[in-house]
Amino acid sequence: MGEIYCGRSCVFVSNKALDNSKVGMPLVNSPAGYGALTKLFHWLIAVLILLQFTSANIMLRTPAEATTLGLGQDTYYNWHKSLGLIALLVMVARVANRRIGELPPWAPTLTPLEQRIIHRTEQLLYGALLIMPLSGFLYVMAGGYGVRLFGLWDLPNPIGPAPLTAEIALWVHVACANLLLLPLGTHLGLALGHHFGLRDRLIHRMLPRRRTGL
Repeated sequence: MGEIYCGRSCVFVSNKALDNSKVGMPLVNSPAGYGALTKLFHWLIAVLILLQFTSANIMLRTPAEATTLGLGQDTYYNWHKSLGLIALLVMVARVANRRIGELPPWAPTLTPLEQRIIHRTEQLLYGALLIMPLSGFLYVMAGGYGVRLFGLWDLPNPIGPAPLTAEIALWVHVACANLLLLPLGTHLGLALGHHFGLRDRLIHRMLPRRRTGL
């Protein structure tokens, strides 16, 4: 027959409509759900955050002449810097994509307070994820360390030696890395709490081929 979904109002959806909704997923956001690009950027950033925090912890704990998992400190530093630049590009694309299309309605199980928390959390996440790689790039360039992209290409240094700039950029970079933990923890706590605690399948909204009704 069909299924009943409750968003801002409860509607009956026929099997035919359900089948048609699964034909494809739009690239950009719409009232029907998050677009493919939003979901792609979301999970890319999630993976990059995990890799960056992991590589940062390894490189800071690996002595200059030692190796960890067969890789030296320089290798971890280069990969950390390279992935940081990739994260910056993804975030710029994510911000541009956010301005296209129309955001889907809030999940009906989110309270008004949770909606406000998520909105502010997202602002902090976007800010930290843009400032952190920018400050990191400024630090390594002004500090004279440079970037060998994935160990293959030396990027040109548009800044040149600037010790004070490097010191400030490093402070901003570390501060953003620590600040990121607060909105990140809040985001994960709300998403996992709803999905596994309330069992409202909230995470399904950000999975491929899933719509706001799930």
